[in-house]
Amino acid sequence: MVNYENQEALLKISLGLEKLVKAELTLSNKILFSVGAARAGNLTFMVGGVEQEFDAAKELLTCMGSNVVYCGEVGTGQAAKICNNMLLAISMIGTAETMNLGIRLGLDPKLLAKILNMSSGRCWSSDTYNPVPGVMEGVPSANNYQGGFGTTLMAKDLGLAQISATNTKTPVPLGSQAHQIYRMMCAKGYALKDFSAVFQFLREEETL
Repeated sequence: MVNYENQEALLKISLGLEKLVKAELTLSNKILFSVGAARAGNLTFMVGGVEQEFDAAKELLTCMGSNVVYCGEVGTGQAAKICNNMLLAISMIGTAETMNLGIRLGLDPKLLAKILNMSSGRCWSSDTYNPVPGVMEGVPSANNYQGGFGTTLMAKDLGLAQISATNTKTPVPLGSQAHQIYRMMCAKGYALKDFSAVFQFLREEETL
C-alpha cells in the first residue's frame, strides 16, 4: 500500500498514459501496499480496455512494473483489484486472529508463524506481511504499523467490493464482516495505520 504522495504520483502516471491507452488502469493492492515495490519498479498493473491499445502501452508499463496483466474490457482491471483486496483483508484478519489466539495459548509468535508457514494455513499475510510486531523485519508491524497500505484505503476498497456484490447479487459474508472491521478501525484511530494493524485492534478489543 502506498501513501497519498505515492498515489498522486501514480495518478499522474496513469493520466500520462491516457492518450495512449483509452482504458481503465489500476494497480493491484498486493503491490500497492509495498512502497519498496513501487521504488524498485515491481508494481503490478491490471488493465482493462481495448486489447490492441493495451498492446501498444505494454512496453511502457513494463518499465514501471514487473507484471502487466490484460484483464478484458474497461472495468475488469478495477474488478480484479477489489477482488484481490477483499481476499487480502479477509486473510489478514484471519492471520491476526490466529496469531492472537496462539499467543494467548502460550505459543511463541515466531514459532507459531513458522509452523503456519510450513502448513496448510500458510498465506501471504502470514509469510510475507505478518501483522505481529517482532515476527518479521521490514514490514509495517515492525514499525508501529507505519507505511504500507492504509486502513482507510482498505476500508474504501472493501466498500467498493460490497457495492459490487450487491449489484451482482453475490453473497460475500466474510467480505462484509471484513468491511465492518476496517470501518471500526477507522473510527477508533487506525485510519492512517497500515491495514495489518488489525492485529493491534483485536488485541485492544479483547481488553474492553
